[in-house]
Amino acid sequence: MTQFDNFQSQTERPLLSKILILVGFTFVFMTLGSMIGIAFFSYMTGMPLQQVAEFQKHLNEYQNMYDGVMALQTFSTPLPFIVASLFYWYYIEKQSIHALSFHEAKPLDFVLVALLVIGFMGFDALIIEMNQNMKLPEAWKGLEKAMKNSENATAELTKFLTDFHSISQLIVALVVVAVLAGVSEELLFRGVLQNIVLKATKNPHVAIWFSAFTFSFIHFQFFGFVPRMLLGALFGYLYFWTKSLWIPIVAHIVNNGFTLIMAYLSDMKMVNVDIEDTKSVPLSMALGSLIITILLLRWFWMNRVSETNKA
Repeated sequence: MTQFDNFQSQTERPLLSKILILVGFTFVFMTLGSMIGIAFFSYMTGMPLQQVAEFQKHLNEYQNMYDGVMALQTFSTPLPFIVASLFYWYYIEKQSIHALSFHEAKPLDFVLVALLVIGFMGFDALIIEMNQNMKLPEAWKGLEKAMKNSENATAELTKFLTDFHSISQLIVALVVVAVLAGVSEELLFRGVLQNIVLKATKNPHVAIWFSAFTFSFIHFQFFGFVPRMLLGALFGYLYFWTKSLWIPIVAHIVNNGFTLIMAYLSDMKMVNVDIEDTKSVPLSMALGSLIITILLLRWFWMNRVSETNKA
């Protein structure tokens, strides 16, 4: 018996049907959330509604743009993810939130998972660099150019949101990009999606990698697809081994939050490290990072909750 066998739907549906329903709920709530977010964004910045779709071209032309973008992001993604996940879980699986395995974890687990995530960043940076240097076949050059343009636009927005000018901006970013993103994405991809796939397939590796693939795909960033999928798989195995959704949530928050804090310290000239620069990662650093990751993953695997004790 696994942690994912502790819930039973009153009316069992095929896996594909469940996934489509979950996608449908997510799309509906994202649409509603985006409409609310656009209204808040327009009100906060004074930007006419007809310009909001191309707001990235006007980042420096309106007041309160930083807070407006954060409000837009909050209503467009994390809040809809949370609502869609809970709506699906309650009304389709007909289960309480406790069935998602919000078991209490030990303080040591949180300390080690934070070290694991930070330790993984060096190796992950090497994978990011390799993924960014991938080339598509000549016949797909038009697609490659379109994807690069899209990712450049995303990179510009990310740079704008991490170019901190005050501690209040850092706090807002930590709440939205670290805490809300960590809770919402882990609830949707690990808590709900990984659960329903495992229940249907009875194969934890299929469930973990499917949710990790979907987690990376939904970001629509091909040149960051592989490292994000690896990160999703890391969160998935931590969830499966510890049987506590708090562990991947904290891991996700640490991953995003550490990056934001380091960006802030760099902007304030308090550190001379650009954590977002993944170019030319020393192999020695990547190797050391990989060793740390393997050792800490082995600790979590060796100390995983015994299935026999849970039965």
